[in-house]
Amino acid sequence: MIDLLKLSIPFKTEHLITVKSADKRGGTYIDLEQVAKISGLRLSARAVEFEINGDLTVTGLTHPFDSLPTHYSWLAMKVYAGSFNRFPCVELKASPAKLLQGHNVFGSTDLALCGAEFFYNLAISLPELYDMLYIEQTLIDRMDVTYSAKVENEFISKQVIYCLRNVSNGQTKRTKAQEHETTVTWNEGSRHRILVAYLKHPELLKQVDELRREIKKKPDNDAVKRRFAIISNSELQNFSSNLVRFEARLVQRFIRSFGIPMRFWDAVKYQIKYDCDGKSLIADLWSFAFRDLLEALEGNVMNIYCDDEILELLKMSFHTITPKGDISYSKALRLFGFYRRLVNEGYDAVSQAMARNSFWRHVTDLMSIGISKAQLQNLSADKSNIVPLLKVINVDFSHQRTDWYVEPVSVFDRAENIYDFKRVINA
Repeated sequence: MIDLLKLSIPFKTEHLITVKSADKRGGTYIDLEQVAKISGLRLSARAVEFEINGDLTVTGLTHPFDSLPTHYSWLAMKVYAGSFNRFPCVELKASPAKLLQGHNVFGSTDLALCGAEFFYNLAISLPELYDMLYIEQTLIDRMDVTYSAKVENEFISKQVIYCLRNVSNGQTKRTKAQEHETTVTWNEGSRHRILVAYLKHPELLKQVDELRREIKKKPDNDAVKRRFAIISNSELQNFSSNLVRFEARLVQRFIRSFGIPMRFWDAVKYQIKYDCDGKSLIADLWSFAFRDLLEALEGNVMNIYCDDEILELLKMSFHTITPKGDISYSKALRLFGFYRRLVNEGYDAVSQAMARNSFWRHVTDLMSIGISKAQLQNLSADKSNIVPLLKVINVDFSHQRTDWYVEPVSVFDRAENIYDFKRVINA
């Protein structure tokens, strides 16, 4: 799926000002103040001077990042006035899936559909600004492409993230500073591509909580309510469970190296021709981005244990009743996490890394449900549970969406009264 798109739309020639300077750098600009007056944009100023006689001087006008409201989400927008090294343009950035359907658990790979939603929302929100832009010359600045692997359960998914932290190959280097419990990153700061693996379900649960809080603050916000209803859907939540996402964040240099044109509408034509041969441009671009990592995974193994019985025993022995009358398995889950750590790192390594009292308390609790100390000391020695990592991380391109997925359509009337997109594609 196309998980994020960043586009730059240049201004039409009649709005441009070309400046030459003594050092020959010069540049092309727009009159940002005039653009703001026509379109209704709000600007900020780097400096404001107020004289005692009442004169007010404003200098260094800029347009801060703005958010355009859409049916489900927000479309980030910024106007760049231009400089000696950047052409005047409007930058748009968002997740097309969130704009079209309210979530990005899965989504479209259709570049024309994703990009058109940006143009429609801009045209509806700021029609005067839209008319000043050269839509045909829109450039792709960045594109995030994402595919997922479904694993057996939550604990194996966390184990996958742990194992991936030990994987590097070629130009793909792990970025430790960007790691979290459910995330691992490679090549942070690269001018070509950044790769990320993360668990989708915890992220989705966090979004549900954030939207619930936002609804309490703004109960009349229909867009927030619509999105909350979508991502709190039980079927969507179930699909996201145990989903390990592999995201490639690609910028112009890398996209161009695959042969894709940087002009958006040329890229749309390229995809139409490419996909006609039974291939998938987005899936192949993703594979190209992850090729080093996938090569490194060959030969790597991980321990897989059938832990359901152990987890159930822990839940039976370690649970509490909350003041609301609910059953809490917090301690059981912590002990199960400790057990998985013994499997992953080994008994000796964990004993040296933890405080002595905490370690022995956890070991005693595990032994209380019938696991012997000898078993705990030899968990990682069971070779029958060792499987190839690529077998666990199986990215099945044919099962990236639910059975009930339908390609999204815009909430706008596609009657071509906003812009003749078909004309651009067929030109």
